[in-house]
Amino acid sequence: MYEINYALYRIFTFLYGMCLIKNGRKLGCRRFERVAQNLLHLEENILSVYEWEGEIGIAKVLGLLRGGKPIVRMIVEFITQGSLREYEEGRRMYGEAVEFPRVRGIGPKTASLLVAKGIRTFEELLKFLEREEARSIFKRPEEVLKNVKFYLSQRKLILAPELRALSEAFCKLYPSAVPVGPYRRGEPFALALEFALSEEDAFSLIVSGRYEEDAWLWGGFRIPLKIHPFLPKNRGRVILEATGPQQHLQALRSIGSIGDAHDEEEIYRSLDLPYIHPFQRYDGEEVKLALKGKLPKPILPENLLGDLHVHTTYSDGSMTPEEVIQRSIRLGYSVVALTDHSPSTGSGLNEIRLREKYFHVLRLREKYPYIEILFGAEVDILPDGSLDYPDEVLEKLDFVIATIHNWKDGEDQTDRLLKALENPYVYALGHPTGRVLKKRPPYEVDMDRILKRAEELGKLIEINANPKRVDPEAPYLFGYKGMVSIGTDAHKPWDMLYAWLGCAQASRSRIPSKRIFNGGIE
Repeated sequence: MYEINYALYRIFTFLYGMCLIKNGRKLGCRRFERVAQNLLHLEENILSVYEWEGEIGIAKVLGLLRGGKPIVRMIVEFITQGSLREYEEGRRMYGEAVEFPRVRGIGPKTASLLVAKGIRTFEELLKFLEREEARSIFKRPEEVLKNVKFYLSQRKLILAPELRALSEAFCKLYPSAVPVGPYRRGEPFALALEFALSEEDAFSLIVSGRYEEDAWLWGGFRIPLKIHPFLPKNRGRVILEATGPQQHLQALRSIGSIGDAHDEEEIYRSLDLPYIHPFQRYDGEEVKLALKGKLPKPILPENLLGDLHVHTTYSDGSMTPEEVIQRSIRLGYSVVALTDHSPSTGSGLNEIRLREKYFHVLRLREKYPYIEILFGAEVDILPDGSLDYPDEVLEKLDFVIATIHNWKDGEDQTDRLLKALENPYVYALGHPTGRVLKKRPPYEVDMDRILKRAEELGKLIEINANPKRVDPEAPYLFGYKGMVSIGTDAHKPWDMLYAWLGCAQASRSRIPSKRIFNGGIE
């Protein structure tokens, strides 16, 4: 990722939050969020695009050809002047308040009311929510207070998309760099970028003026950074130890000493162990299994036959069905499931639209015979456990993922999920704990009962690889003997790039490829 792209990504993320507060609604503000995400995933240098093609080039690469002139001019202002007036003024006026709408229970209008009361920091917000005055805005301020504390507990996490972009940028600058820590293990977040780095590159970083108090100065922002310098003779040991986690290292040391080596494979061989992929390194149990020859092979993105959870423009996705298929082909997939929402989400398909989509799929199957296109749906589980489509509709679908999107805090969702599993037309239970990173914790659910029943019924448990979810976490699946599927829950083109997060969860859970519905052949 280019430095100027990152700077603009951060700026437009801020402007999105500011727009929500100023407008009191999301309409008209999504464009800032879309531009921010486009910049995060953009492979071209936006500065070079401007130098070669001017404003029209920026509009083309960021999808701003229709009605995007104001945003293009903002980008040009930043490129040519090194700053953006609207952003600088917004920082002074709103501060941390632009993040208030990210908290569950605080919508744009509510955030506007808080700012009108002079509340612009989270410290001020916490104090306000503890006062009786808070009831003038919130019906249940104690619930909002809990949500604010949850957000603050995860606020500093760097999620996978930003980790990926920053890691690629860092490695281009410092060729010896190897990403380590949680990111290398396929975790969906980390508190800092972390790299093993040759002593020469580490010295170059330090004298560059871009490394200060364990932070990388990049794009005008301070990004937490940990570096682990190595020499050629101990490169493997440094990478291994920096990748972790500690439980894995302790298990290795219980077998023998971890000596210097140029690569990790040499260390595992010295301990009479097969190489254990970073995705599999977790609590040390994987080392015991490897010693017995019982550790399954890791699940890697190149093993996947396809993506079994993708949304299109028929519901709330940004890709047309044909664009999804073309992207799947480029990713080397032989199957893709088009799983748009059912009506209860507000953006889903009624039965008439679902029928239109069916005939669209039939035409696409004729055009693209070399990839299997599944006519699917992500169907809401209603509060009573019934599904959002009647059985006579469900039976016509090739692939049905049942999910919960709305629930009351404190209510156990186990019976609701169990009833949905009993439906004969449900193939998979999607994002089964409901968590959204930096937004909401999992709902209350007895996953042991869910997994046991899914196993008995032969239903799939989805490992949702969307970087906002990554659900369920690996420990839930320890000991599970049933089948799973991996899907990215893609709503944007770049979401399909994160199947590796699901692969990491499956690998960490020690699920063999034969029990991954779209896992391919070992």
